[in-house]
Amino acid sequence: MPSSRKEQLRRPLAHINLDALRHNLEVVRSHAEGVKVFAVVKADAYGHGMLACAQALRTRADGFVVSTLGEADALRKSGITQRIIVLQGFMNVSEARFAARLMLEPVLHQAWQVELIEQTSLGLPLSVWLKIDTGMHRIGLPPDQVQTLHARLVASKRLRQAPGLMTHFARADEADAAPTQQQLAVFHAATEGLAGERSVANSAGLLSGAARGALGDVVRPGIALYGSNPLEYGSAADLGLKPVMRLETCLLATKSHVQGDAVGYGARFICPEDMSVAVASVGYADGYPRVTPSGTPVAVNGQIARLAGRVSMDLITLDMRGVQAAVGDTVELWGESVAVDTVAHAAGTLGYELLCAAGRACSRAYVSAQDSKPIE
Repeated sequence: MPSSRKEQLRRPLAHINLDALRHNLEVVRSHAEGVKVFAVVKADAYGHGMLACAQALRTRADGFVVSTLGEADALRKSGITQRIIVLQGFMNVSEARFAARLMLEPVLHQAWQVELIEQTSLGLPLSVWLKIDTGMHRIGLPPDQVQTLHARLVASKRLRQAPGLMTHFARADEADAAPTQQQLAVFHAATEGLAGERSVANSAGLLSGAARGALGDVVRPGIALYGSNPLEYGSAADLGLKPVMRLETCLLATKSHVQGDAVGYGARFICPEDMSVAVASVGYADGYPRVTPSGTPVAVNGQIARLAGRVSMDLITLDMRGVQAAVGDTVELWGESVAVDTVAHAAGTLGYELLCAAGRACSRAYVSAQDSKPIE
């Protein structure tokens, strides 16, 4: 049930199952070969609410991963004491000092960041990671600079311990493991003989098995924690993952149409026979993609109905043939009955995008049998 009157008055509503989140972390851990599991909670925990998700995992995750210092600061202020890796690192001296003061672990991805540490008194020792570009070609240090930069950091005497060593896989979601194994080979060559923890695997790298036996010391699962499939093949259910977000709304209206009636903007759906069409209170303003085509499933009281016509800003129309329902009944856009990845595939995108978008746009209600009271 919604956890506040405000949520009861707003539709659609994203129900966040924290028990499913904990379950998914244990599924991930079962693949982690005994290494530390740092939960990725960046982007507001992929739309699920960073603070609530971190609190739910605080006794289970070995640490957390965020993108920005602002996210890390919010975690610390909420009482999170575990290690926190900050993927975008710092941009200047004040941010480096801030990271040291909060005992954060910024990622260094440019050589000038090493120089800044060498030349600046940070007030406190700092923990850092060196990110190595092994093929993603986004951010990261050239492999041939790693040995020198690592030595300079150790010699600076400004670190708590030897810098961690990290990379990120570009194609671990694919069935072909060769590109990932090539990145691993580059990483191992660049870091040979260096002290420090290693971290290479995201959700896809971990659950695909492409990095099996070479996971290092820390894995960084993200999307798998939230019950979406990180791989191009198979399904989240195949991996034993449970959906964490259930996006629901209600039926706003039902109408009877005759064969040939056009439904919605652009007349994209023509009734093939006399039929019932329902209207549900959700649209692209709520994170449900405008490009989602007719035929995409939703669940109405557990029965599968299909999208009929173009998605509007705050309404969708549904083909209700064979479905028994009334105004006010519950419509699940994704969750237990319809996988978010099914909707994402139909819309030509990824579960990541849908979860983040709906999480920003919709109210959330947290569900957990393990918590004594709802998390607001």
